[in-house]
Amino acid sequence: MRPANAASEALRIVPVGPDAAEAACAVIRQSITHCCALDHGHDPTILMAWLANKTPENLAAWISAPGAAAWGAYRGDTMVGFALLARPTLALCYVVPEALHQGVGRGLLQHVEAHAREVGLAALGLESTRTAEAFYRRHGYAPHGAVQIWAGLQAQPMRKVL
Repeated sequence: MRPANAASEALRIVPVGPDAAEAACAVIRQSITHCCALDHGHDPTILMAWLANKTPENLAAWISAPGAAAWGAYRGDTMVGFALLARPTLALCYVVPEALHQGVGRGLLQHVEAHAREVGLAALGLESTRTAEAFYRRHGYAPHGAVQIWAGLQAQPMRKVL
């Protein structure tokens, strides 16, 4: 019998390849649109600029890039989170709105960090949105450089020694 709601299904986090690009793109676009209002303020110009390169074709290329590694978080057959390591940077880490605050982001981050250690990285960097900054701070990341501004968005460089 199927659980009454998706949150009760077991979470699986697995490495993914370019064939997962379409699902990853959907996760990222949903997360940015619905979870990152603090960053884009529902301004269509800012939102369009942020989403412009978030296409299945670009995701497939990023996942396939030398040194890249990607993970999908699944409940059943549905991807609910996605993370991409583009050494030495956590390039993407997004969760669909329905899966927020259920350990999906934490699980993805743990997989990325474990892989980074395995491949010999001493530290992991990222550029955090305002929405995600508290999440990364809770997981040991600290500001590492000045806030960057692009297309009306603020990005806080952060770093964690592994």
